Amino acid sequence: MSINAPEEPTPGDLAAIEAEWPQIAAERDLVEAECRLLDDPADALARRAHRRAMNALNRLLVQQANHDAAQAAPVYMLTNFGSADPADAA
Repeated sequence: MSINAPEEPTPGDLAAIEAEWPQIAAERDLVEAECRLLDDPADALARRAHRRAMNALNRLLVQQANHDAAQAAPVYMLTNFGSADPADAA
């Protein structure tokens, strides 16, 4: 009986991890700030670190949402709807 060694990550897996790394790092920073804040809720620096970590994560998520929206299919607007008068349509 042989034990199969775990598979190494593929280049695609590594690229996906690299693409997600900014979000992973921002979430890690937020957890660290939350732990610091829980340790001493009265610490003004801990509150500031938590606020900054939240803002950084929110900015990153907005940036990602804007990027994803820019990659979506274009939206075409109809500009000539014709007459708005029902009598003209008849």
